[in-house]
Amino acid sequence: MMSMAHDPRGPSNIEPEVFEALWRLYQRGETDLLDGGVPTPRLARELGRTRKTVYGVLQRLEAQGVVQQVHGAAPENYRARLSWAPTALLEGGEQR
Repeated sequence: MMSMAHDPRGPSNIEPEVFEALWRLYQRGETDLLDGGVPTPRLARELGRTRKTVYGVLQRLEAQGVVQQVHGAAPENYRARLSWAPTALLEGGEQR
């Protein structure tokens, strides 16, 4: 039986794919409320990847300084949660 954390697409260098999806969704406004970013589950659905895989990639991108975790609120229940945003768009770059 396959573990739920196993990604059937296998290991690959998916940082650019995750970053591009984050940029696109963030600019479209598919973000959490209260200036939040794009939540990990939304990115995972967009990419057809597991949450664990996407979260690991986002952590690597954060270590490189190209994405940041931001605070926001989930639209469905208004609960506070962390989400993600491209650093360039947070630092006065292009607007959403």
